[in-house]
Amino acid sequence: MSITTHQLFQHLATNIVKSIDDPLWETAYIEVFISNKASKTTSSVAGYFKPNDPTDHDFSIGPEFKLIETSFNLYELSKANPSDKPFNKYKFTLNNDGTFNIEFKYDQDYEYIFSIHPDSEEYDSIEVEDMRAIKSWKGLPENHPRPWLQQ
Repeated sequence: MSITTHQLFQHLATNIVKSIDDPLWETAYIEVFISNKASKTTSSVAGYFKPNDPTDHDFSIGPEFKLIETSFNLYELSKANPSDKPFNKYKFTLNNDGTFNIEFKYDQDYEYIFSIHPDSEEYDSIEVEDMRAIKSWKGLPENHPRPWLQQ
């Protein structure tokens, strides 16, 4: 039996609900960054918001979440053909009423920093602030200089 995107979304939603021990949450999200398909590594950020509380509250993503497996199944299902790279970041936002939104993006800067060795001069030449932005959901602003992509 093959897995469907509906089943993957259901898995994400179910595990978000199980992971938040605060009954007053209103909106929760996970941001997933796929950094190396070959070794199936990801990093993630998770948080939730409560009504009238703009504070971002963290929650833990435990092993039962199977985030790496779920993310790579979603990645594979998103391909139109085997050589596609459909995304390297996604954000799944769940509302307490069960509705959700998922956003995908392919960030060239993010792809680049994981294509070079972390001990290289190329890697070291990227400013710390730029590196933080690249490793976030938002990424760098469109008009930001990108000398590393023009090599």
